[in-house]
Amino acid sequence: MKLTFVPHNFLSCLNLSYYIAKRIGANKKASFSRFIIRLATVATALSVAVMIIAVATVFGFKETIKDKLFVFWGQIQIAPFNPNPSTIISLAPFDYNASLEKQIKSEPEVTAVHPFAIKAAILNTGTTMQGIKLKGVENDYDWQSNNAIKFEGSKPDFNVPEYTRQIVLSQTILNKLDRKIGDTLMVWFIDPEQEFPRVRKLQICGTYHTGMEEIDNNFSICDIRLLRRISNWNDKAINGYQVSIRDYEQSDTVAEHIYQRYLTPPMDRTTMKDLYGNIYSWLGLMNTNAYVILFIMAIVAIINMATALLIFIMERTNMIGTLKAIGMPNAKLEKIFMYHAANVAIKGILFGTVFGLGLCLIQQYTHFIKLEESAYYMQYVPIKIVYWQILLIDLGTLLACVLFMLIPVIMVKGISIVKALRFK
Repeated sequence: MKLTFVPHNFLSCLNLSYYIAKRIGANKKASFSRFIIRLATVATALSVAVMIIAVATVFGFKETIKDKLFVFWGQIQIAPFNPNPSTIISLAPFDYNASLEKQIKSEPEVTAVHPFAIKAAILNTGTTMQGIKLKGVENDYDWQSNNAIKFEGSKPDFNVPEYTRQIVLSQTILNKLDRKIGDTLMVWFIDPEQEFPRVRKLQICGTYHTGMEEIDNNFSICDIRLLRRISNWNDKAINGYQVSIRDYEQSDTVAEHIYQRYLTPPMDRTTMKDLYGNIYSWLGLMNTNAYVILFIMAIVAIINMATALLIFIMERTNMIGTLKAIGMPNAKLEKIFMYHAANVAIKGILFGTVFGLGLCLIQQYTHFIKLEESAYYMQYVPIKIVYWQILLIDLGTLLACVLFMLIPVIMVKGISIVKALRFK
């Protein structure tokens, strides 16, 4: 005759499965399963911590590279069609169009538009020569919109008549020339149509440093009026517009939208992906690495939790037989182990979150992990903490663990009462 399982009146007020799971968890008696569960908790914590650190690092790299590259060139360039956009230099100037600039600025994603000019030049100190590309900008150019670019000194004085005879060099070029802020140098402008180069004596008023060789080794900044005068252009001539947008991942979409709505031949659009495809490929590879790390760490957490639960169920076989004998349904038995396993998983996830987030915050404020700047474009590992991503990692890990823990829990249904009571 089968007995009906009737809990004590006090226990009936509670979730019985949760109550039993809680009592099991509170048992401090040493056992093999207890050791395995602790090991699973540590493994889950480490997996979550690694996932948080990986995501924060990847987004830190992307954010830092984005700031360095885009503050100097924006995300989109508008200029006459150039069959070789990687050269950046467009030989054909065109007149600045205030109406076009206003139209581009009217786009919701666009944050700024700056006209610019580009011209090749040679810096000459008398003992050292350095080839560069001079970028001419106007007074409203955004020099320091973020901390990714280190700027020292001052920007050129645009209030002087005609044009200012000042130049901003990268710290890399300044070191090569063995010069400092305040020194002067000769700048030779080479024009294929002229027999002799034009020469101007310019004063170094400031320096910048991005850590990106593609920029630091090649570009310097000056007054756009200087390049107009040297090139015999009119007062409105420019080489292009530098367009900054809110979300760089939308650069292709925004560029195409601007092209279709506002541009007519020979005007064309070019994104930074076209100019610096190698950097974008590198960032894409980092994304792939992050996804692989997330997948591996999730698998590690799942396998550890499922294995620990399986061992725990085997160790509690006698208890399962006893509870079945007095009439507890399989569903309630399964809940006991699910509650216990979920409790272990939550502890591991919380410990991992605190540990991973703590390391990220320490790195963010102390920069104790250094990098080789020539290889990684920065001097330390950058961190970008996005809290909704951390929450997503925690919830995703918990959900995955719970779902896969259903597999060993289903074993409870197949345990025979007689065999369970005899199990040792």
